[in-house]
Amino acid sequence: MPVQAAQWTEFLSCPICYNEFDENVHKPISLGCSHTVCKTCLNKLHRKACPFDQTAINTDIDVLPVNFALLQLVGAQVPDHQSIKLSNLGENKHYEVAKKCVEDLALYLKPLSGGKGVASLNQSALSRPMQRKLVTLVNCQLVEEEGRVRAMRAARSLGERTVTELILQHQNPQQLSANLWAAVRARGCQFLGPGKIGYYLTFFISYWGLRMTMSGAW
Repeated sequence: MPVQAAQWTEFLSCPICYNEFDENVHKPISLGCSHTVCKTCLNKLHRKACPFDQTAINTDIDVLPVNFALLQLVGAQVPDHQSIKLSNLGENKHYEVAKKCVEDLALYLKPLSGGKGVASLNQSALSRPMQRKLVTLVNCQLVEEEGRVRAMRAARSLGERTVTELILQHQNPQQLSANLWAAVRARGCQFLGPGKIGYYLTFFISYWGLRMTMSGAW
């Protein structure tokens, strides 16, 4: 039976044993399905599958890389390099570049304070949606094909959200309001009650903001 996954804010500790990740006993190992478990708990699994969604682990656990992006967030000693052998030299090079990018981005999640294994992100410069999308990216595993596909989706989602928030931040408030109401009317929502209209306005801000702006809002 699958184990209940931890809250996304608890990404600095193992969701099975609840110990904070470290560079010795509780090394963070991200799986192709983007769940991260400490190596000690992975080695205790009765079957070679993710304990949360039962996705098969196709790579030997000893070969899966330690998630350095998470290690640096808990203040652990991060080695300069870990040996990863992919199918060819070109893939190795791309892997190292992508891994370094993820590790650099992860620093934006560095908690200012918080309990053991739990990041306190309330004072972060990033919005809550940005924090969550970045946590998803940091937990992606880049060795297996499934993990790389998930990483690309997470990176794209993070980029789209970044552009949307930048546009909304710098757009004239009156112009933004007019654009939102135009979008509401265009979708036949002008006769909805206040509660429903508020819901749709929130939806359009987060999802349609970029499209409205690029379709002639400026």
